[in-house]
Amino acid sequence: QIARSGASKATENRNREGSLSTSQVDDDPLSTKSDSIWNKYFADNEVKDQIARDVDRTHPDIHFFNNQDGSSLIHKQCMKRTLFIFAKLNPGLAYVQGMNELYAPLLWTFKTDPDESVSEHAEADAFFCFVEIMSEFRDHFCKQLDNSSSGIRATMTRLLEYLQMHDYELWDHLVNRVKIDPQYFAFRWITLMLTQEFHFPDLIRLWDTFLADPKGRLDSLLRFCVTMLMSARDLLLAGDFASNLKLLQSYPPTDVNVLISRAAQLK
Repeated sequence: QIARSGASKATENRNREGSLSTSQVDDDPLSTKSDSIWNKYFADNEVKDQIARDVDRTHPDIHFFNNQDGSSLIHKQCMKRTLFIFAKLNPGLAYVQGMNELYAPLLWTFKTDPDESVSEHAEADAFFCFVEIMSEFRDHFCKQLDNSSSGIRATMTRLLEYLQMHDYELWDHLVNRVKIDPQYFAFRWITLMLTQEFHFPDLIRLWDTFLADPKGRLDSLLRFCVTMLMSARDLLLAGDFASNLKLLQSYPPTDVNVLISRAAQLK
């Protein structure tokens, strides 16, 4: 009876091992099954490659992100790791180009803190803040929601409505006369939270305002964008489509503190 029981267990173990081996053979690198381990492996590598390309292009003029002492490599590895984790935790959104630009100022802020007890946890703290920002702005990165009430098109429309409310003449010029689609400039302004429009030190000062505004981050961003348009109104009103587009895609150097003060006066 004991021998029969032992033989039965041995057979069961062999069957179990055999079924595992068969499963592993069936799941080959050419498998097209949605639950294939190889499919997931290749998909993850595609995401990692895209993240790596974007991270390597992030603020090449800033020593923190591009230097010869090796520290920038550590910072870039941190960015790549964090953005990939975010993509895995949010499969419905995954990673979208531009998220690297939103994570970079956060990592820089925490990593350069003079208090080592803070800077040593920079990656985790920056990730927490990044998730908080994305919870409010994530729909702008989701192409399927572009035409929804929370998508990027609705937000750009809201920006133009703010402009119409505060400077009708400028709104009429841009929308009805030169007919500049906000997609050409406001899309980048909003989705990247102006990270491409100002020098890095000014950007940090600007984000302090956005993140601390009791009226909300998006509302603060839109009011600031309206202020940017109004501050350049003379040049815009005097220009045609080509000159206006050039100005809006390459905003002229401006004292960001003056713009912040003007934006605070808008309601």
